[in-house]
Amino acid sequence: MKLQEWKKIIRVLKIMKMNERKSKMFDKGIRKINTPIGEFCIISSESGITKVTSENYIENNLTGKKHLDKAEEWIFSYFNGIEIERPCLDYRRMTVFQKKVLSELVENISFGETISYGELAILIENKESMRAIGTALAKNPWPIIIPCHRVVKKDKTIGKYSVKGGEESKKLLLRHEGTEIFNGKLLINNP
Repeated sequence: MKLQEWKKIIRVLKIMKMNERKSKMFDKGIRKINTPIGEFCIISSESGITKVTSENYIENNLTGKKHLDKAEEWIFSYFNGIEIERPCLDYRRMTVFQKKVLSELVENISFGETISYGELAILIENKESMRAIGTALAKNPWPIIIPCHRVVKKDKTIGKYSVKGGEESKKLLLRHEGTEIFNGKLLINNP
């Protein structure tokens, strides 16, 4: 093949790749919001919120506007100390185990409460799954909405947090909920 033919093929492939990225960009809705722990993008499908991330995206209301509105309302309410009904979350890319861990956390640990990885393992009736629980929480696509920041170590140290700001963001969220922390350790034993 001649050089010109290769260049034409490369040009066509680049156009195809760009079109693929554009089509993926328009099959989701994106809303930027500012929070006390930084700016986040809420991403939605028609089925619900797919992700809350600190990655930067171009904002649009093309898909799932009602879900974006509800998620934004929920986050603003949360930072005002009020938990309202959570937005609809799109669980389609989650494993059964991840769904179980995140669902139990939401259903059983309220604003201002904490739980250890071991206690969460007991809740999901799988006492040997503490590491797997940590992995499921680290992969939580909806930080703040699914409160993985409420899960702490057995010795009441706060542990890691996979969101922008890491442990400092986790401390801020726990303090916002009324948990006292000193030297990275909870001072109170929540119910």
